[in-house]
Amino acid sequence: VLETVVEGESKLSVVTSEVSFDGGSIALRFLLSDQSIIGGQFEDPEYSDQAIFPGFAIMQASRYLDRPLARAMQIGLGVGTVPTFLREHGVPTDVVEISGGVVKLAEEHFGYENCVVPQPQQKSRDKASPCPNGKTVVMDGLVYLSSNVPPKPSYDLVIVDVYTGYNVVPFYTDATMWQLKESWLKPRGTCHIMSYRESCRVDGTAVVVAGVVVLNFVGYDNSDLVRAIHTTLRSVFQHVRCFREMAQSTEGEPANLVFYASSAPVTFKLPTGSLYEDNPAGYYEVHSTISSLITSWTPASVEVAVAQDEFSSELGFDDLKPVADGALILKSSADFDQFRETLQATEVYMREYCIAQFPAALWTQLGLPVS
Repeated sequence: VLETVVEGESKLSVVTSEVSFDGGSIALRFLLSDQSIIGGQFEDPEYSDQAIFPGFAIMQASRYLDRPLARAMQIGLGVGTVPTFLREHGVPTDVVEISGGVVKLAEEHFGYENCVVPQPQQKSRDKASPCPNGKTVVMDGLVYLSSNVPPKPSYDLVIVDVYTGYNVVPFYTDATMWQLKESWLKPRGTCHIMSYRESCRVDGTAVVVAGVVVLNFVGYDNSDLVRAIHTTLRSVFQHVRCFREMAQSTEGEPANLVFYASSAPVTFKLPTGSLYEDNPAGYYEVHSTISSLITSWTPASVEVAVAQDEFSSELGFDDLKPVADGALILKSSADFDQFRETLQATEVYMREYCIAQFPAALWTQLGLPVS
């Protein structure tokens, strides 16, 4: 245990562990919220810029969307895996995180750049930003979205990754998605692009672009809640794609499900050529994840059919109920109790998974139960 911060009723801890495999072992560093893993990093500097979990790499792949990304925002920090990656690849990324303890530990133990805009300058739009790589704001994400609406939409990309041992369902409602689309994301337009790194120009190939929302959800991909999230996104955005971080196992384990949603087609352009013969930080993990081989899975009885092509990590949804039913769309006023069983099953599984990753002595040291 490297450091522990008690914040309200939660205990945030930075711990190290070693994972053994055929031929060797590797040291890892994790950020825990009680008994949930909310982020991690390889200890070896040679690998520290790689995503420790495939779900993070799928979110990092947003850097390779086939449109210019002038600025991004992420709600939910973790250890900073995704915003740090985007910043290192030329995309200034603002971060909104509800926990000051998470920001502190991410900065001190995981190399996250925590830049705070001085209060007087927050209202000034004429001065150069004191945080050229992106600012950090400690605030509830939903409160921030409602109380800090910019004069005009200013982000090409908004990432929502707020899992801290449980899923925050209000982030998945149509009201939140409409708010992001109308007030925060740059609108649909035509852009002329010479290459994936360049901004709009008057020459080159014309493509239709629009801001993109990336939403990470941890859970079972055949559950009613996943279907409701997909339906809700489709009620706001014309184009929705979803990627599962790993192949479906026979046990039906929950996983990171990463949704990409936009008013324009969501496609990627992974860099190739001599520039990438010596791949930059994080490139391999993103490339291998976004084009990974996943076996098709067709369960016999599910709430919503989930199809996976053997040559793609993307999920396809085949609703077993009428999609025109407005009740399928998540509303702010909805009774989320209908999803309680699904949410609790995920929480229990992820807690047990976390406990199993570390020796009992660690939990004793942290003063947390193992049963």
